[in-house]
Amino acid sequence: MKSPFRTASVLIAAITIIAIVSSCSAGKPDDAPTSTTQPSATARPTVTQIPTATNTPEPTPTPQATATPSPTPTATPTPQPPDSYVQEMTKLFTEKGIDLSTLFVKSVGAAQWPTASLGCPDSGTYYEISDAPYTGIIYILSDGTRSWEYHANEDDSFVVRCSEIEPTSGSLTNIALAEDLRLTRSATLMRRDFSTDTFEVRRELTAEDAGRVANILNQDVALVPADTCTTIFRIDFVTQTGTAEIEFICQDDYKAFDVYWNGLHGNAPVFGYIIGPYLTGNPIPTLPTATP
Repeated sequence: MKSPFRTASVLIAAITIIAIVSSCSAGKPDDAPTSTTQPSATARPTVTQIPTATNTPEPTPTPQATATPSPTPTATPTPQPPDSYVQEMTKLFTEKGIDLSTLFVKSVGAAQWPTASLGCPDSGTYYEISDAPYTGIIYILSDGTRSWEYHANEDDSFVVRCSEIEPTSGSLTNIALAEDLRLTRSATLMRRDFSTDTFEVRRELTAEDAGRVANILNQDVALVPADTCTTIFRIDFVTQTGTAEIEFICQDDYKAFDVYWNGLHGNAPVFGYIIGPYLTGNPIPTLPTATP
């Protein structure tokens, strides 16, 4: 049999529990829905992230070409007139009567020429060419109304008065080209025998000397018609196309190296130092004398 005390205790505990439950239920609103499911989360709108604006790069400018500065040319100093200009001024005074007080150097300039004529050849004359080009000075003297041109070599030891030389006129002749002397096989110095009026062999020129003579003849020269002359020497050039005969030194003036070819006449003083050694020990032949 149960104890009345125990029964009472159980009864009191049950009443207490009911009271607590009733109290909790009274705190809720009557219309609150009862649900066993969790409420769904409120949908949030999708936010598209705006990209951070990027500065558009400026186009890289094409670099301008840097102009290479042209070097400033160094002015070439005007050469001083050679000392000979004083002598030439004096000659203009003494020979032409030009007032010295009016004379002055009009211009001065450096120059070079292909022959020893220094650019002012005498008509019918052959010039040395072995040291070409020939350098020197051109200067012009003037009295204000007239001018005189001079060509001086490099050391001023030789001056050509160009204004006093007659300009070359007429046709020019190049014997070396006309006779194909560049094809020379041999060259022989001949001498006239006045007793028979024929040329005899004197000596054969070396290949070097033959070439030097041929080079001198390789110039355009205004040769003139030859006067009647009995020549003393002749050089026979044997080439691939035949034999070319160049006669020189007239019996009337054996000191002049006059050149005769095909009825034409010129002067080649530079032949002297080439041909001279071949004449050593063999004087100019004696001209025949008339028999009484």
